[in-house]
Amino acid sequence: MARKRKASLLSATTSEKIFEVVNSIFLILVSLLILYPFWNCIILSFNDGVDAYKGPIFFWPRKFTLDNYIYLFQNNLMLTAFRNSLLRTVLGTVLHVGFTGLAAYGLSKRWIMGRKWYMLYFVITMYFSGGMIPNYLLMKNLGLLNNFLVYIIPSMWGFYNAILFMSFYDSIPESLEEAATIDGAGKFQIYLRIILPASMPIVATIIIFQGVNQWNSWLDTLIYTKSSSLVTLQSIMARMTEEMEYLQNMSEKMGASATQVTIKPATIRVATLVLTTFPITVIYPFFQKYFVGGIMLGAVKE
Repeated sequence: MARKRKASLLSATTSEKIFEVVNSIFLILVSLLILYPFWNCIILSFNDGVDAYKGPIFFWPRKFTLDNYIYLFQNNLMLTAFRNSLLRTVLGTVLHVGFTGLAAYGLSKRWIMGRKWYMLYFVITMYFSGGMIPNYLLMKNLGLLNNFLVYIIPSMWGFYNAILFMSFYDSIPESLEEAATIDGAGKFQIYLRIILPASMPIVATIIIFQGVNQWNSWLDTLIYTKSSSLVTLQSIMARMTEEMEYLQNMSEKMGASATQVTIKPATIRVATLVLTTFPITVIYPFFQKYFVGGIMLGAVKE
């Protein structure tokens, strides 16, 4: 009997080890499949434009060059776009978290008069939209066309994030607010000194959501702005690609040899892509630990 039990334990241990090995190999392969496209963009951005057209590049630049990045940094639009993207990301995220968090705190109180109607109204806006033309006319009537505030004001409120805030607020014991009220604290003092500090996990989660959304946004630039001083990094990708294709076509029409043009639209495109994704890719892992924790803490009820 003891031998059978010992044999079954050894068999179970062997099965677990095999599973761990197979699972590790599978996860490594999946990770490589996910990471390789990013690595391929990086090496292609450091490769000569003419050489890139000769065949696929897999693991390392075939003909290393910095011409693609030199071209980008010599373009004044790139610096302007980086400034605008950084400013709209920081300012838009801070105002969104402040405004949405405060509004969600009010909506989380079930004794608020008309709360059900407010919730119904906001839920409808999640599923139905007026469309692009009504939104454009609204921005025009508000005087936000060709205005930097068009990046900030419309994004100050988001009901999906408000739901996350409200769910988290419900998990905070009401006794904390009651004790503060007895001590003479007002509603704003309670929110700023008690609720907000206790809500840092969900605040960090919303910062990730809104920060990535602001950094990657490009459609509002295309629709609501015309001035080159309001371009963003995402919108400039298409513009610079068009410029490079135009220059290439002009050089071919003028009889320039293809080998004389070392900068090509394909390599410029991936170089711009690397520059636009690098900052958010570096910052994102530092907030990743709050991502799951913030949502789960707000979802768990005792």
